[in-house]
Amino acid sequence: MKTTYIFLIILVFFGLNLNAQDDKSNNLEETGIIIYTEYTPVLKDANRMQFLPVIIDTAKIEPIFDYKVQPVLFKTNFKPTPITAASLSGESLKPLDNGLIKIGMGNYLSPLVEVYYNTTRQRNFSAGAFAKHHSAFGKVKNTANQKIFSGFNNNLVNAYGKRFFYSSTLGGDISFKSNQSYFYGYDPNIILASGIDKPRDREEMEMQRFNKLKANINFISNNSSAIRMNFNSNLTYQYFFTASKDFQHKIKLDADLNKLINQNRYGMDLGFVFDNNHIMSIDYNEIFLDLNPYFKHYTENWQILLGANTTGELNADPVKYHFYPNIYFQHNISNTIIPYASFKGYIQNNNLEFLSDINPFINNYNDYQVTNYAQVIDLGIKGNISRKVFFHLNGNYSKIDNMGFFVNDTSTVLKNKFILEYTNVERFAGYGEIALNNLGEKLSINLKGHYYYYSYIKNREKPWHMPNFDISLNTNYKFDSKLNFGINADLIGTRYAKEFDTDLSIIEKKLKPIIDISLYGEYSFASNFQSFLQLNNITGQKQYVWNNYMSHGFNFMLGLKYLF
Repeated sequence: MKTTYIFLIILVFFGLNLNAQDDKSNNLEETGIIIYTEYTPVLKDANRMQFLPVIIDTAKIEPIFDYKVQPVLFKTNFKPTPITAASLSGESLKPLDNGLIKIGMGNYLSPLVEVYYNTTRQRNFSAGAFAKHHSAFGKVKNTANQKIFSGFNNNLVNAYGKRFFYSSTLGGDISFKSNQSYFYGYDPNIILASGIDKPRDREEMEMQRFNKLKANINFISNNSSAIRMNFNSNLTYQYFFTASKDFQHKIKLDADLNKLINQNRYGMDLGFVFDNNHIMSIDYNEIFLDLNPYFKHYTENWQILLGANTTGELNADPVKYHFYPNIYFQHNISNTIIPYASFKGYIQNNNLEFLSDINPFINNYNDYQVTNYAQVIDLGIKGNISRKVFFHLNGNYSKIDNMGFFVNDTSTVLKNKFILEYTNVERFAGYGEIALNNLGEKLSINLKGHYYYYSYIKNREKPWHMPNFDISLNTNYKFDSKLNFGINADLIGTRYAKEFDTDLSIIEKKLKPIIDISLYGEYSFASNFQSFLQLNNITGQKQYVWNNYMSHGFNFMLGLKYLF
């Protein structure tokens, strides 16, 4: 409906409009308009003015400042508040135990006893003592599958003490050491050829015992002042004797005097040795005098030693003097890598007292001579890859005159004792070590080894009983606060022993490499009470350190430790 109304209104509107036009047209003249095309309007472009209005200021004023500063000192009074003195209390020290007792027992009837006792922390002195016993009474099988007695008996007792003064320390110790061995390393073929009775039991075996009674006193300065002389002196008396009535009296004096001047240390090492020997009813003396001046320079990155070693054999006829350089350089690179080099020389006195510690099966009747290490040159590098990884690499060249090698003594019936043969050699050696400490706070590993190459000057024989390499591995794993265990392994390379054929021609007897793998473990029942277990040579290898002397096969040691 609304639409209809709207439509009607529009019609009315247009009708009115048309009527109005008709009325007006009656009063106008008639005109005519002709349109030829449609109308198209055109707009012109508008252009913007491209400038900004600028006001030109004809009156320009530049400000000029002129000022003066007249400082005035104001008096002030300051009274600091008194500060009370700080009181420092030391951290409580971990209590120390006075002693340790360790006892154990293993197969081959091998008891072990160790006792240690020491004073706790004292201001003016320190003293202690320890004793150790280890023996075995078992048997091993020789190459003829015969069981023979192969025991030993080792003992050590030592007491020591120190007295601390303001600028020096006086110390001393006295000890007794006894090592007993049996000459069980004979070749069964010799027994068959000679027709002699074969020794198998302890009573039938020939025995040797080496004993050392030693007293030592030393006096050392504790100077912190640069203007005072520093010293380190040591006086030793030793009585060495054997079960076969051989003996030696030794007096040894060592002294080091040095002084610090402008961060450089100048010093002199003095040494004197007097040996009175009675071997196989033969008496003879040995006298050596050392005078070794040196200069040391230390900085943050450099360590330098320049000196000379001089040794006189005063008992020789004629008297012999040896002169050697003593040079050492070390450079610290970023506290992580330290290369170094050294050049030195020294002599080694091969007497019965010295050699018995190396080879207990030595024949007392021997050719004792002096070995001259004429040139010893070392080049190496060591350092820390991290706080837990340490490494060391070394190369060595040694020119050695009169070096001694152990060979079987063919003058004895069983040929189960050793004597020394001497020759001049050049030796090249390499050394490497890597240590991994507290990996994951539990595991520690140490691996190291040597390589040796001998070049002979006088003859082309082998370096008897000397290996071409040796490697050792030591590990420890802390399972928890009570249990820790580890594995130790030793590998000793090929060695050669000198033997003779029926026509006295030399036979180079090859000794197999030694592979010794051991396991150990410790368990703590309490902080001062532990048990331990050692399993040695777990592979049961037949090992010959010395020709015809086979060591024990698989063996173990079980025991306890007690701290008090």
